[in-house]
Amino acid sequence: MIRFGVIGAGNIANTFSEAIKNGNLDAELYAIASRSMNKAKSYQKTYQYKVAYDSYLELYQDPNVDAIYIATPHGLHYEQMLQILDYKKHILCEKSFTLNEHQAREVFAKAKDKGVFVMEAVWTRFLPTIRELQAIVQEGMIGQVKEVQADFCFQSDKDNQDRLFNPDLGGGALLDVGIYPITFANLFMGKPQSISSTMTKHKTGVDASENIVFSYPNGKAILQASLVDNKPLKGTIKGTKGSIDVNNFFYTEHATVYNLEGQPIKELSYPHKVNGFEYEIEETIACIKKGLSESPIMPHSETLSILKQMDTLRKSWGFTYPKEKEEN
Repeated sequence: MIRFGVIGAGNIANTFSEAIKNGNLDAELYAIASRSMNKAKSYQKTYQYKVAYDSYLELYQDPNVDAIYIATPHGLHYEQMLQILDYKKHILCEKSFTLNEHQAREVFAKAKDKGVFVMEAVWTRFLPTIRELQAIVQEGMIGQVKEVQADFCFQSDKDNQDRLFNPDLGGGALLDVGIYPITFANLFMGKPQSISSTMTKHKTGVDASENIVFSYPNGKAILQASLVDNKPLKGTIKGTKGSIDVNNFFYTEHATVYNLEGQPIKELSYPHKVNGFEYEIEETIACIKKGLSESPIMPHSETLSILKQMDTLRKSWGFTYPKEKEEN
């Protein structure tokens, strides 16, 4: 049984904790750490963690912790992972893995040196519906993919101090929600040949929304991300022989495959066993037990590739995070 420690007692840690508590997984919620002991104790009570800490370092040093799930803001991941690796703990880190590709390369190099498993928690990649859709596209059911469309846009009700809009914490639409349509495009069309985009800034300086076009030799991906506009969460894959609609694509349980006449020819339905996080956790457990350093479903190369694409976008916008400037 893999004993998990969790750092960061925010909303996303609830989803992770619920998945282990109710997912019948070969895992234990062993330790929770927050900068607030009250928050840590609240989590401990709700999810039956064995130990609660008000210090991340104490959790890292706990010999009973096998793996650590990082549920803190993006801007903190890099330094936290480098410190965690000093204690040779396996890592499942919430997306975005780091602020940029360079930081991720450093983390992966140190993980290799320490001989531990590290994976970015992009839960979309592990969903059964997405996995089957990849097989369907690979088999050629809809022919050659010519276009992907995906939007992740919502109007946040958070104030300007929230991590979503805080440049010091890696805020902005791209790293928080833009990573999902970008991932969707990569899953079904691969790495783009070229990238173009437009971006709208938030008053705090981070990106509030963006329109992105990925160009490929035989097609394109049209992607949108926003923290200030509401749009349906829908993904579409269009091919030479048909198309696929994927509602709520980033946490999807259902999809429909159509022929060129628009008639449904296949329905996919995989209701989550708990909340959808169970699949990436199952993969983490399996990889650790096999002694793997990375997952074949979410290899380090994919994390690096997506980060490089997001670096390219931010470079075209002239947008750098304060922590990146400090590192340079």
